[in-house]
Amino acid sequence: MYFLLAIITILVFLPTFFNDFQRSWDDQWMLLEQPYILGFTWRDLVYHFGSFYHGQYSPVNTVFYVVIYSLFGFHAGAFHAACLLVHIVNVLLVFSITLIIIKKVKPLWNYRRKMLCAGLVSLLFAIHPLQVESVAWISASKVVLYAFFSLLGLWFYLKYQQTIKVSWYIAVLLCYLLAFGTKEQAIIFPLNLILLDWVLGRYRKVSFDRRFITQDVVIEKMSFFLLAAGMWYFSAQNNLGNLDVAGAYPFWQRLVFGAHSLVQYIFRFLAPVKLYYWYFYPMQVGEELPLSYWTYPLLAGIVLLFVWSLWTKRNRLAVFGFAFFAVNLLLALHLVPMPRATITADRYMYLSIPGLTLIYIWLIDYQYRKFIRARKGIVLAGCVLLVAFSVQSFARTIEWKNSETLRHNIQEVIEKRRKDHKAVVNNPLEEAPVHKAKE
Repeated sequence: MYFLLAIITILVFLPTFFNDFQRSWDDQWMLLEQPYILGFTWRDLVYHFGSFYHGQYSPVNTVFYVVIYSLFGFHAGAFHAACLLVHIVNVLLVFSITLIIIKKVKPLWNYRRKMLCAGLVSLLFAIHPLQVESVAWISASKVVLYAFFSLLGLWFYLKYQQTIKVSWYIAVLLCYLLAFGTKEQAIIFPLNLILLDWVLGRYRKVSFDRRFITQDVVIEKMSFFLLAAGMWYFSAQNNLGNLDVAGAYPFWQRLVFGAHSLVQYIFRFLAPVKLYYWYFYPMQVGEELPLSYWTYPLLAGIVLLFVWSLWTKRNRLAVFGFAFFAVNLLLALHLVPMPRATITADRYMYLSIPGLTLIYIWLIDYQYRKFIRARKGIVLAGCVLLVAFSVQSFARTIEWKNSETLRHNIQEVIEKRRKDHKAVVNNPLEEAPVHKAKE
């Protein structure tokens, strides 16, 4: 299964080996002109770990670049291959973690059924078109890399649960630190540990809807939440994660944006059409919110009612899937004002996708078991869906070849906004200068 997942992932993302740098889209300052890469010294590295660079904290990702640059120079194919390799490892980690969870939650399932469900969850995670931006864009390497440390930390935590050895616990802490050093979004990692505790039944059970946290579980998590508090303070000192940001959208509008984002991410997962590298806000700060956006809180409410029905039916696997999706998307739902130029982004979904795939595969498995006469049709539809996603991801990877090919990605959106809003809307790639790599 591991070998098959790796081969399929490579085939789907094969065009990435022939892609160039995005010379007009962040690769220039993140990599090609990054002083900590071009003139690497240990003193600069120490400074980089203690400060923000262009408003971001990702020193571990910089070390990742340094290693590749020291071996291959500015060879775009080498950087793309490294990102794809990390993605493949993440796919295998998702398979391993999902299999452990399914074995615990669904002990009556036979071995073949458990393997198939875990394999499909990881396969969808591997090839879904939403993953292309994170894998095919070198500047998004911090996304796949932070996900690697997060998933590895979860895998170590499962080992710790099985053995209660301090060495595994320390490994989890180390992964947490490395994940945060790659991308600040990893600060929510302790919430994933709590979700694992819940789905695997570590809380003292009273009933399905009433659980009590035992003392040892609280003590275990104290170290992680103390680290999270320190990380938040460190970020706040660098004007990231402050609750009161000048020029930010008001809180009530951000709540609507959060509902919009939640619904949009679910829709793009189910029907990944019209995916763009840039998603515009509907208006500027201080302007009136479009009436159409008030439908999103209603749609988000319907989603939550669906999750509540799963909870009342004691469907622990599906509830865990949605919770994992929501937790890892939490900082992208506008509840905390963040310096983002786009209202949503495909890369924010990278680590959340396994949660939705878990619900998706559970639903397919449920329909397969319930409607015996329709089994062939369900299998055929599933195969068609996997092929369609693979083809779309392949084509979208080609679209990310360079800044010239990517520039046309949102042209139709720009023309529509200019027509509907009668306002000047510019393509971000047309505004950015084209940089050449320094050999």
